[in-house]
Amino acid sequence: MNNERITIERVTEFDSQLIDELSQIEAGAFNDGALNRWTFPVLIRHGAVFLLKCDGKICGVADIIKDWTDPKLAFIVGFAIKEGERGKGLGYKLLSGIIDELRGNGIKKIQLTVDPKSERAVSLYRKAGFKQLAELANEYGPSVDRLLFEFELED
Repeated sequence: MNNERITIERVTEFDSQLIDELSQIEAGAFNDGALNRWTFPVLIRHGAVFLLKCDGKICGVADIIKDWTDPKLAFIVGFAIKEGERGKGLGYKLLSGIIDELRGNGIKKIQLTVDPKSERAVSLYRKAGFKQLAELANEYGPSVDRLLFEFELED
């Protein structure tokens, strides 16, 4: 990562090749809970999907929706760094870029859930300033617990 050019961009157009690549990155992180060719087009058109690119190649993805009951709240549905690229500080760069982008769009709070056993992810969110709000037992099915984290954006 020494001299790599790192960029973050929002996806506004897509083709089947991009959707397949994003689906593979998500599957590497979330297995059967990953977004896929059915859900990515919806999120690209009606939510927000951000790419982290390293020297022009996709090395991370984040999927975001807004909350219907609180228009100043955004929820990170998925956040994944490509296998082989993890442990290089790229997750922090993507998360920081997303926070800046959401701040510029009037968002005041960002929430996400994370597997309590995913120590690396929990550490990343805490390092970025997210605070744990709750433990959600069986959030995604029996014995699929999550921690709910929130980040409050300053003006």
